[in-house]
Parts: sequence; C-alpha cells; structure tokens
Amino acid sequence: MTLSRLDILNLEWPNSDRDLHIVTPPLVYLEKKYNIIYKTKSIFNAYLYLLIYRPKVLILSNFVGASINYNIVKLAYLSGIKVVSFISEGNIKANEVDIFLWGKNEHNFYLDKLLVWTGRSRNLFLNYYPELSLKISVVGSTGFDRYKLLNFQNKTSFLNDNKINYKKIIGIASWGFDHFFEESNKYDYNYYINLLGNYQVERHQNDLYKLQKIYKQLIEKNKDILFILRYHPGTIDFEKNEFYGLDKYDNVFISNKFKNNQYKISDLINISDLWIGYETTTALESWLLGKQTFLINPSGSDFIRENVYEGSPIVETAEEAQILIDEYFTTKTIKKFELLEKKRREIIKDVIEYGDGKNYVRAAKEIIKVYNQPDKEIKFTLKVYKEAFKQILKLILSKTIFQKRWPELNYKSNFAKKYQDMYDKVISDNI
Repeated sequence: MTLSRLDILNLEWPNSDRDLHIVTPPLVYLEKKYNIIYKTKSIFNAYLYLLIYRPKVLILSNFVGASINYNIVKLAYLSGIKVVSFISEGNIKANEVDIFLWGKNEHNFYLDKLLVWTGRSRNLFLNYYPELSLKISVVGSTGFDRYKLLNFQNKTSFLNDNKINYKKIIGIASWGFDHFFEESNKYDYNYYINLLGNYQVERHQNDLYKLQKIYKQLIEKNKDILFILRYHPGTIDFEKNEFYGLDKYDNVFISNKFKNNQYKISDLINISDLWIGYETTTALESWLLGKQTFLINPSGSDFIRENVYEGSPIVETAEEAQILIDEYFTTKTIKKFELLEKKRREIIKDVIEYGDGKNYVRAAKEIIKVYNQPDKEIKFTLKVYKEAFKQILKLILSKTIFQKRWPELNYKSNFAKKYQDMYDKVISDNI
C-alpha cells in the first residue's frame, strides 16, 4: 500500500521573514488556483517531514545559502522528489557567479527548476553553465511583490504607538562598514581586499567617519525632524557603524536586532517621508512604496557597486544633503530625483525584472509545470530513517530536559501561518 503524497512541501528557516515573503505568495496562489495542498515546515526537521509527507514537489526559497539547504535539496532530488528552488539574492554579480549559484557547496545541480529574478541573472548563469538552459526560468522577484500587495504601518499609527509627535520623518539605512575593518570582521575584510583592492576598502573606512559627522550635523540642525536609524541586519561591530553615538539625540529612533526589532524594513520605509543612506538596495524598495531617496557619499560616488545607486541623487556633504531635505519638505518633491525616473525603471527591470506585483503568478506557473511532470518512485536510504529518528528525539528533548540546547528548534510550529493569512487576503484566485 502506497502512502498518499503531499502535493508540495516547503522547507524554510522558521524565523526568516525575507524567505517566507519569497515563497508564500506563489504557494497561496497555487492553492487558490489549482487546489494544490502544501505545507511549510522547518528545514531543521527536514528528514522527518520528507518521510511523513513524501511530497511530489519540494520547494525552498533558496537552495544555495547554508549547507543544510543544499544537502536537503540533494537528498530529495536523488530520492525521487521533484525539486524547485527560488533564489534569495537576485542582483547577480558577474565576478561572483559561482558564489550565487553554488555558494560553498559542490557544483552539482540537484534541481528540476531554479526560479531566478531576471533575464540578466539567467544569462550570467548560462554563460558559465549553458547545460542548465532548460532548468533555469525567469519569474521576477516574488519577495518584492509585497510592496504592491500588502499594506504597511503608516506614520500616524507609528507615532501614536511610540507616543512621539513629529510631522516630518526621515529614514536612514545603514551599511555594513564594519565588514571593511579587519578588527571587526577579519574574514569579510580579507574577502573585500581581494575583491575590491586596498584603495576602495580604505575609502569606505574613511567614509564611515565622515558620514558619522554628516549624520550628526543633520540630526542636530533638524530638531523638528524624527530620524529613524535602521541598522543593517548583518551589523557585528556597532562602533564601526555610521550611527555610532547618535542614539543620544531626542529626535532619533533606533531600530536594530536588539531595539525596536518588531518593525520590518518595509514598515519603516512606509513610515518615512524620505529614505536615505550611503549605499543601500532598500532604495529600490522605497521606490516601489512611492518614496523618494537620495544617497550621501562623502568621497564621491565612483566606487564599485551594483547599479541601484544610479536611481537616486547623490550628495557629498551635510550642506548638500540639507538642500535636498529643505526642497522636499517645502515642495514635497526633489527635482533631481524626478529627473532619474527613467533610470529607476531600468534598474527595477535589471534587478527584479518586474515591479508589477505579479511575480508570484509567474513563479506559480513554472512550479505547476514541474508538478505536472510524471511522478517518480521515492526511494529513501537507511540514512534518512536514522536522521529522522534523531530529529524526533531532538524535538522531544528540546521541549523537556534540553530546552536551551538547540535554539534553532525554538519556534512556533505554525510559524508560516501569519504570512499565509496576510497573502490569502490579497491574492485573488481569478488572476
């Protein structure tokens, strides 16, 4: 007697907001449009769930990342399960194709389909691996669909929640300056020295201290403006950050992994009137939310980086930044920003392909093609049963005598429900 098979099993890191925004919209659409039955479960118990559900298709938001993702994809594929993966880093760099496609894993493609963001990404991959032409499809970035589909916290509710009273708000995104200092992050420092060279690394180091002074001047001069300082999630050394020492000001609101971490980046952008930074891909998210942006580059803008920066005006000094701030709050627009509208449309296509909020539909159509392919016979090795038994034992122990030993198991079993509910309300089965 053959066990019934689940249509789709989606395995994710339970606490990854980004990844759940990538996979949930197409899964909800598949459920509504094609009556597909799916479940989202923790990848940390993957062996157990593969045995229980024996899915027709396994889906991940990213098969590259951590080795656990790659190993589960390999296991499922070799066991006879069809596998589809999205990719969480879409702005592929030509000199880092292998890192984006394989990470630090072996160079074997255990996927029936890889869903990439853009035609540019696909072409870069196929330049090096043309044999993958039938296995890589362009669907756009499903994670960016939320900026067209969902509602975010507004300024009034944010101010009321925090019992503060400002009419003007500027959001500032921080950058990973600490990764360019050997004493803060030796591994990344050496990586960037090899990638960018000593000159650019030293330039970023010097820019950090200049930027600290510029932000200090702007905050001190504009006491009627609330500055939301959003730390980069990868910040390790808080002293090597452009916001160091700025938390003492009354008109500053800090959001990082330790303080006010309940706010998503999308909410903070939506709350803000203007969104600025040194170098940040969140500028693109700001454009999708209808926000104007500008960048502050103290030593100029001619350093190696991705093209998102080309869609924002760039200034070098506090005085120049102040002119743009005054212009915006006087006229509700920045002329230099308006003049870059065509460039921003080009960047959106280059980075996420489609900004119409329908990428989840394109992804679902590719997934259903794989789903409709003939099913294979599933053959699990003895190792799978052994690992599944270990995971059952760990689950039991983690809730009893070893409650703090495996922090990756400390999550709610229905961790994806919040995302499923929010997209269920906005995705129509008539699309």
